[in-house]
Amino acid sequence: GFLSKGRFRVKLVYDHCNLRCRIHKKSRNKCQYCRFQTCLMVGMSHNAIRFGRMPQAEKEKLLAEFSSDLDHVHPEAADLRALSRLLYDSYIKHFPLTKAKARAILSGKTGDSSPFIIHDMKSLMDGEQLINCKQIPGRDQHPSPAVLADNYGVVAGHPGPGYGGLGGLSQGPIGLSHQGRTEGLELRFFYSCQSRSAEAVREVTEFAKSIPGFVDLDLNDQVTLLKYGVIEVLTLRMAPLMNNDGTLMSYGQIFMTREFLKSLRKPFCQMLEPKFEFSVKFNTLELDDSDLALFLAVVILSGDRPGLLNVRPIERLQETVLHSLELHLKVNHPDSMQLFAKLLQKMTDLRQ
Repeated sequence: GFLSKGRFRVKLVYDHCNLRCRIHKKSRNKCQYCRFQTCLMVGMSHNAIRFGRMPQAEKEKLLAEFSSDLDHVHPEAADLRALSRLLYDSYIKHFPLTKAKARAILSGKTGDSSPFIIHDMKSLMDGEQLINCKQIPGRDQHPSPAVLADNYGVVAGHPGPGYGGLGGLSQGPIGLSHQGRTEGLELRFFYSCQSRSAEAVREVTEFAKSIPGFVDLDLNDQVTLLKYGVIEVLTLRMAPLMNNDGTLMSYGQIFMTREFLKSLRKPFCQMLEPKFEFSVKFNTLELDDSDLALFLAVVILSGDRPGLLNVRPIERLQETVLHSLELHLKVNHPDSMQLFAKLLQKMTDLRQ
């Protein structure tokens, strides 16, 4: 119409300021200059501010043009981008609960029903019964008799929640005391975490085999890389499922509170709390699934693992994936210039 933005302009006039306006949620539109300076002061780049006001379609178009320009200037960039797409496709194929799905569930933005919340022993018992009659989303088979906690169960003696299921062992004799039933319920929880570890290891193994060049490595080195890398990979896979309040389990069908996990017997409670602390910090990096796919590959291809027989080909593979990750982050996060360095630091944090 005649009064559309293209035909009708309003001359906006702002009050003069002393360059020290207080900027908060209610006053931020009163002085655009001070608002702009505040954004720059806290670390936002000019591009970040510009992209923030840009429609998503236009932003994606600009990023695509930027990627195309990179391919012309650096011919090897096309190969690196192809590698990132290959690893992302493998990530989606082998890991059923992606970060995008997990965050949608945690934020309540999914059309599916909300996850069942486990916050005490009674709700754990109810959840145990509930999950046994549900099919795992995205899978053809029904849950195994042991389905409590996640695929990220116990690997090499380290238990942790994942997205498998909740345990289904017998409830035991009716005449047991309340304490006996509680202890039995906890034990079923721990045992079922262990039972899900094999599936978690299988997923990581299949993803590792999809990394170009991995299956060409010495077989003993493949085993060594997985032996030492699987815990770190599963920790990274757990991070999107967690927030300050708890963690998703059973492919997003269950949410178990952090406080309840703290109340469980040792060593389970002691092992999970550091995972929460790492995950909360790691999630502030705001990586997406395509970023995570590359980072998982970098972690798996660590050439400093003890007992490796032929380190050089492993380092060459990791170097290629690192270049792909660095390029991908520049395109996917153009305003986070330090993100690549921060991710390298996280590799050290994973081993602590």
